[in-house]
Amino acid sequence: MKPKVVFLLPTISQPRCIKRIRGFINAGFEIEIYGFDRGVYNVNSKIDGHVINILGFAESGKGYIKKYIYAQKALKKIFNKFLHENVIYYAFAFDIALICKMHSKKKNVYEISDLVYGYFNNKFLREIFTQVDRRLVKFSLLTIMTSAGFYKYLFPKMDQPNVIVQPNRVSNLLYKNERGARHINSDKIVFSFIGAFRYPNTVFRFAKIIGEHYPRHEFHFYGDSHLTEQVKVLSKNYSNVFYFGPFKSPEDLNGIYEKIDIVVACYDTITLNERIAEPNKLYESLFFKKPIIVSNNTFLSEQVKQLGCGFIIDASLNKNIFDFIESINTDSLNDILSNVNKLPLIDIIDDDGKKIIDFIANA
Repeated sequence: MKPKVVFLLPTISQPRCIKRIRGFINAGFEIEIYGFDRGVYNVNSKIDGHVINILGFAESGKGYIKKYIYAQKALKKIFNKFLHENVIYYAFAFDIALICKMHSKKKNVYEISDLVYGYFNNKFLREIFTQVDRRLVKFSLLTIMTSAGFYKYLFPKMDQPNVIVQPNRVSNLLYKNERGARHINSDKIVFSFIGAFRYPNTVFRFAKIIGEHYPRHEFHFYGDSHLTEQVKVLSKNYSNVFYFGPFKSPEDLNGIYEKIDIVVACYDTITLNERIAEPNKLYESLFFKKPIIVSNNTFLSEQVKQLGCGFIIDASLNKNIFDFIESINTDSLNDILSNVNKLPLIDIIDDDGKKIIDFIANA
């Protein structure tokens, strides 16, 4: 008999987590869902026919140690609830996986989409967390990594038998959507950031330059985060910078992408995490046939270069952004669309986590 899978979410509104849970529901698993409310993006915190049980409020981006203690207390109650049941815990974050390992004897699945310690400046502390993370992976029933960059960093030989690399491809709910892409004219380009707002030093810098110096172009923000107020200020200060609020993923993506021309995903790379991650924006841009701008010297830039699907710049300097915008021409934009048209959908759309589900069903 299949075990019940108990999903433990660091935030109830992460579309990647909701997508993964739907895969288990479609495969016939009995599930329960628990998570923390971060106060942002809650438009995504719903799964038809299932309740997401709130474990409490944990403000995004503040007090990591305090939040860890808070999460530990909340999760212990869950472990006691299922003490005598046949369950597997599915932990979507480092701290949750660590709490599972320390306080429960049940099997756990660990999904890595972020190396939280990758944001640490202290190399010694980062190395300690890296060693802990390797142990969490080794002693999990299964670990899923959303980037091969994470795998190569944690296990350079990439030879762990209980690791599956599952890129954060677009939801298969989008299969029904048309993927037609309009011809892009470089005389007027709509640039856009879509997702959780971060990176004032690169993305916000890019939007400000569009606002101040390129009135013929536009910059669109879609999403939410603790930096939303800064985005609202940008949209208030510049007539060609727009903030459209949070959105539901994947349901609203088609309507968003049909209004834009280029995806701006040139994340700040001062931290390890951004250098080795593979964000879902890559797959969204591929599916909707939009060129993507990414930062240089990253795992993501290697992917973009290989696929010929976008541009690579260092957006932490104004000059680089000016030079890039001045160099854009209609032919280069539409050459990218031609490259993307050649990619098979199987490389872009999520498979409902088939390898993950098969592994757990046969464990």
